Order: sequence, then C-alpha cells, then structure tokens
Amino acid sequence: VKVHSGIHLVKIPRDIMKLASFMQDFNEKIPLFIHFTPKFSAFGGISSKDLAKLAKDFPNLSIIIGHAGLAMEFAIDLGLSLRQYKNIYFETSCSIPYALLSLIKMVGHKRLLFGSDAPVTNPLKLEIDKILCLPITNDQKQDIFYNNVNSII
Repeated sequence: VKVHSGIHLVKIPRDIMKLASFMQDFNEKIPLFIHFTPKFSAFGGISSKDLAKLAKDFPNLSIIIGHAGLAMEFAIDLGLSLRQYKNIYFETSCSIPYALLSLIKMVGHKRLLFGSDAPVTNPLKLEIDKILCLPITNDQKQDIFYNNVNSII
C-alpha cells in the first residue's frame, strides 16, 4: 500500500496510524510504502519523529520510506533517527549515491530497497547505475536490487 504524504495530504498520526493498524491486523506481509515528503514542504510532509512513532507502534509492519536518500540532510536525519527500528526500510529512487552510502553505513545494506520511480522521474538506467556505482560488494548490490524486498513480502 502506498501513501504519498504530500499529494494525499495524509497526516501522522491520524490517517496513517489508522491505515497501519488495519494493515498490521489484516496481513503482516503487506508493506506500507510512504512517499517521503519532508515536513517543511509546502505539501505538508512527515518528520522522522512521526516515522519513529509509527515504527514503534507497529513493530510487525514493514514500513518503506520512499526517496530516503533524496538529499544528504534527509538521509542523515532518517538514518540516525530510525536506525533502531528494524521494520523500517529505505527505498532508493531519486536519491544521490553518497546519501545512499551514508544510509548503508548507518542502517546496513539489508534495509535498502531498490526503486526507480520510472518513468516519472529519472530514467531506469540512471537509478540502476546509482546502485552499481556504490563502493559495496556485488552481493550487497544484489541484496538491494532483489533480495531485501523479497525478505519482507
């Protein structure tokens, strides 16, 4: 299930908490994908504190944060604030490689999930190349591309 925090104008805790409760009760294998829009955005947005509360209140729900490495500041804030919550995953689309590498250092590569957001944003090849250029092992890249998402669905 995908929620776009800016466009859908949902609010944490009101709307997303209700949805998360339903999802956790219904089926623990359906992840909640939150299109990350920073809280200071004109669209509203979500803070890392909001996401931490969501992860804490619903520990059996896999939560995917879209565009987690959008910019260095966001990646560092998300990584530091959410690294203790093992049910939070970080999706890679529209992210800068150095921010992704920083997330890997903070939370480990097993919590990164490849995403492209294609064709809306970047070409698919560019999103793939961002992962391929990271100074990590080929096995870690395969985990980000395929294995990590398979472990949560």
